[in-house]
Parts: sequence; structure tokens; C-alpha cells
Amino acid sequence: MRYAFRELSCPQRPLRSLRLIYSIMEKKYLARRDRVLKWLTIGIGIKRWVLFTLLGLVLAAVGASLTAAFVAVDLSLLVMEWISAKTHTLLDSVALGIALLIAGVLLVAVGLRGTMKAVERAFSNGNDKGDFIETAYRRRKLEHGERLVTIGGGTGLSTMLRGLKVYTSNITAIVTMADDGGSSGMLREEGMLPPGDLRNCIAALAETESLMEELFQHRFSGLGALQGHSLGNLIVAALYEKTGDFQTAVEDTAKVLAVRGRVLPSTLDDVRLGAVLADGQEIEGQSKISTCENIDRVFLIPENPQALAGAVEAIREAEVIVIGPGSLFTSILPNLLVPEIAAAIKQSNAPKIYVCNVMTQPGETAGFTASDHVRALIRHIGSGVITHVLVNTGKVPEDILERYRSKGADFVDFDENALEMLGVRAVKGNFTQISDSPAVKHVVRHDPRKLAQMLFRIIAKL
Repeated sequence: MRYAFRELSCPQRPLRSLRLIYSIMEKKYLARRDRVLKWLTIGIGIKRWVLFTLLGLVLAAVGASLTAAFVAVDLSLLVMEWISAKTHTLLDSVALGIALLIAGVLLVAVGLRGTMKAVERAFSNGNDKGDFIETAYRRRKLEHGERLVTIGGGTGLSTMLRGLKVYTSNITAIVTMADDGGSSGMLREEGMLPPGDLRNCIAALAETESLMEELFQHRFSGLGALQGHSLGNLIVAALYEKTGDFQTAVEDTAKVLAVRGRVLPSTLDDVRLGAVLADGQEIEGQSKISTCENIDRVFLIPENPQALAGAVEAIREAEVIVIGPGSLFTSILPNLLVPEIAAAIKQSNAPKIYVCNVMTQPGETAGFTASDHVRALIRHIGSGVITHVLVNTGKVPEDILERYRSKGADFVDFDENALEMLGVRAVKGNFTQISDSPAVKHVVRHDPRKLAQMLFRIIAKL
């Protein structure tokens, strides 16, 4: 503003200065207006408690006045007029005063408690910054966001969840339980269900400090028996040993990291993944199947596991169902092969959006186009599982593409006509990012922000 007034003193640029002053004042006005509107927003969670407190103060003041007036009356007057109607009026007044005073104190206590709870709830996440109204308004928007169900596993699903949690906290991630590699595989040998993919999704939806999330995802490289295990898996294992129930252990782990949403296993049965290759050979084990070529179909062992009731209910209540991204045969299909999960998706009237991978996977989906991914889903589950398919058309740098090709992977081609012939609506866009973190350099992944923006753009048009 000072700069604007200095400009105004210069005769050569008065119009420019006036425009600058107007622009600054307009921004301040709009900011104040937005702040007032946010206070008036229904569901912020503090206005009712402030009103309770004010009402309580008024009642307490009236009650105290009536009581004080009674105490001030000469006692001799009460004796002389014991039987008179005036005495009864005085007694009635003090009774009313005491009642109002008690009611007022109770309302003040309830109002103050509610106010403190609202503030505590708004700032329950240590990452929240800024004043109360901004934080409470953001929380309110998240709590009233669309009910989303995401289905998949691996790093693809967890990457997408990081973008979705910015728009809504009504997220239910349904995760595969067929993992048998790494730390999860070692825990399965000890008689526990695999927590690995669940752990990734919990970390992605966490609201805790980044250091806590890094510790949760930390994988031990040494220390004897701990080698290969992630700290998050061990925390789930510890809670499982304590509670004796795997689902409870997962829920308690989610509470530790203040998860925005829910993470549910698709089934609590001890399922294994099997595959039939094009030459008729059968392979068992998710980690083995992920390296195979020419997969004809996959199946679960046992073939008809019972779905988690909460997962089926979430699908039925969902406003949007998002399938993927992730490994087609080893992360996505194991969820859809649970009969009740597939049936609930087909019966749902919600849009069902399949997020196709950016790159093919060596062996598992080598040479697959976008329509090949969709055909595989339809071949296994039947029609009615997908209404939209999201396909990346953003370019990948040639040097990184060559590195992928040397390992048997390639860019997933967007064959729009073939997709439309399959009865799904194709949505294209640039959703990629190139990871440059020390742990995973030059890896092509979905950009969580771009992906979430497009998904909610689709939702807005429906």
C-alpha cells in the first residue's frame, strides 16, 4: 500500500497507482467477506456452543438477580406475611431464580466444553496451521466431501490416496490381501495376514508429521531377524498379537497415524493368488505371478473367500468407486475376485472409474494397451464393473522411456476407439510425474495432485 501511495505522488503514473490501490483494497475486502461467510457456514462446529455459553450467562444473570432480590428482603416481613400471597410470590421467585441460575451454569459449562472440543477437533492434527476458522472450515469441507471407495493395492493406490485426501476425508480404501512377498510374506509364514499394502495406504492417508510417516515406512536393512521388515508391519503385528484380531489391529494402527478415511482389507480369509498362463501352466503366489508373461487368468485360493462386511457396505454407500491404479493381475484383480466385492460394484449406481497404469509392467502386462487392461478386467469379472477409464497421455522423457524398455516395460498406449467399443468412457490427460527422490529415482508415477483434480472434475460433471 505504501508503494501505491508513492506511485500516486508521481504525476506520470497516477492511473496505475489508483488501480493498484483499488486492487489491494478489493483483495482485502474479499478476504474479509470470505472470512465472515466461513464463520456463517453451517457445520463449523463452534457457533452453537458459543450461543449455549451466551444463553447460559444470560440465564445465570437473571437467576442470580432473582435470588439476590429474595435474600435482600427483610426476614421480619416474611414472618409477618407468612400466610400471605406475597410470601408465596417471593418463594416462587427464589425457586425460579435458583433454577435459572443452575440452568445457566450448566449451559455455560456445556458451551465451554463444546467450544474446547471444537477447537481441539480442528487442531487435532499437529500439521494444521493458521487460525481456527480456516482450520475448522477446511475440516468441515473434508468431512462433507464425496464418499469415495478406492480399490487396489501396491504403490499405485497409495500414491493416488495422497491426492484424494486433500478433497475429502470420506475415503474407504479396499486393499488386496494376496501379497506374499517381502516383509508381508515373512509375517504370513508366522500365521498372520499380510499387512504391507494396508500399511502403504495408512501411511498415504496419514495426517501425522512427515517424520512419523517416514518412521512408519522405514524398512530395516540389518539387525538380524528384523532385516527386510518395515516398522509399520511390525506395529500391525504387535497390535495383532495384543488384540488377537487382524482388523482391529489395522484400525488401531490407523488411529496412531490419524488417518483421514478408512483402510479395509477386502477379505480376512487367508487367500493366495494363482494364475494360469497362456500355455496352460499354473503358478501360485503373488510374488511369482508378478514376474510371469502371457497370463491368461488369475484366481484366488480358496476361490470364494468371504468379503469383509465393512468393505461391501462402503461400496454400496459410495458416491464414486475408483479402481486402481496398480498392478492389474496382482493388486487390482485379487480384490475384484472376491465374489461379494464384485457383486456390490456391479449393483452400485455410482460411477466406476478405472485408473489405468502409466507404464506396462515387465512380464505381467508387457505390450498391453489401455483397452487390454480393460478387457482383462471384463474377462475376469464381467461387464458392469467400469463406466470410465482414466488414461495418461502425457509424454515421458525419452531417456527414461529407454530405461524402462531395457527392462521390458513401455508406455501404455491410449487406444481410444477400442476403449469406446468396450462400452466405457475414456478420459485422457497428463497425470504423470517423474520421481527424483533418492530412494526411487527416475520412476514414472501418477501425480497425486493431477490425478485427484481430474477425478473430481469427472465427479463434478456427473
